[in-house]
Amino acid sequence: MTQGLHMTADPDSLEAVAELVRQVRHDANNPLTAALGHVQLILENTAVPEDELRASLRVVEGELLRLIEVLRRLKGVKLPVSPDPPPGA
Repeated sequence: MTQGLHMTADPDSLEAVAELVRQVRHDANNPLTAALGHVQLILENTAVPEDELRASLRVVEGELLRLIEVLRRLKGVKLPVSPDPPPGA
């Protein structure tokens, strides 16, 4: 049997969740954009010297590791929840 969680209607709790979502979106978007930019530059320039290629790949690696850390920290976030409503409510 699957039990769902329901957000409380407390405006402060909902605002806290909304702020968390905004921060995650921002923190995830920055490293993804940086990594994508480096990958696109590498793909557009087929004559990239090996040292430049390695430097760009290190930037991509760093940005992806940064994103992994952001997502790892989210595992510890406790969201406000209320028990399932009674049947028929």
